[in-house]
Amino acid sequence: WINHDTRRRKREMRELMELVRFPFMGKLFFLENVQSNEAIRKCCKDIVTETLRYHAFPEEVRSPRTRPRHVSGSDEAVVVIGGTEKQLGDDKVISNSITMTC
Repeated sequence: WINHDTRRRKREMRELMELVRFPFMGKLFFLENVQSNEAIRKCCKDIVTETLRYHAFPEEVRSPRTRPRHVSGSDEAVVVIGGTEKQLGDDKVISNSITMTC
């Protein structure tokens, strides 16, 4: 999306990138996919710089992008999904049900 018709999408790109929490991306992924993109570097230089600073000094950088989102209206849960297997003979295994536990 960014690399398709960059001139027309420059304004929308800036608005969109302000909402992305780049500091929480993996460092390598950010460097290879975001910082290396010329359109993002030109349009969002301050956001790229903020992310690089956060990766180097996470305790010193504060912005809306460096605060985790708060969960609203839902309880935390651990969901475990698994199935059952039955051994038939020497090599056959049949799996035909799924169990979900919250």
